[in-house]
Amino acid sequence: MAKRITICAGIDTGKRKLDVAVDGCSEPLQVENTPEGYKVLVEWLQRRKVKRVGIEASGGYERAVVAELRRKRFVVVVFQPVQVRAFAMFHLQRAKNDKIDAALIAACTAAAKKIHPAPDPRLGPFAEHLTMIEQIGELAPVVWTAPREN
Repeated sequence: MAKRITICAGIDTGKRKLDVAVDGCSEPLQVENTPEGYKVLVEWLQRRKVKRVGIEASGGYERAVVAELRRKRFVVVVFQPVQVRAFAMFHLQRAKNDKIDAALIAACTAAAKKIHPAPDPRLGPFAEHLTMIEQIGELAPVVWTAPREN
């Protein structure tokens, strides 16, 4: 039985730029974090036959490119920063810059065993509200206590 290999890429997201790497490839890409940049990105990924793209959640700067990649039928894995840091620690990688991070995210994406399906896009408008509620819950001290019985 032939072993299938999924070609994976990683994207380090910034407010203005996207740094991109393909796992096992030394040719990086940097594009603007704009719709024009996404067109260049999609063509670049398609030429390299990339099927799965990992991206680190980055304060919302990743949302538009994630939506575009999913629209173009890429499998997109959105990692929490702690997952990528843990992967880096496991591999004893201490160096850090945008190109290194993109390659690290690509390797993390290739190593991912369970890929969850993309969330229903109709739930997108609720995501920010849910995040805010979760953050308030984490920050708010417990001010209510159950009444004591006499």
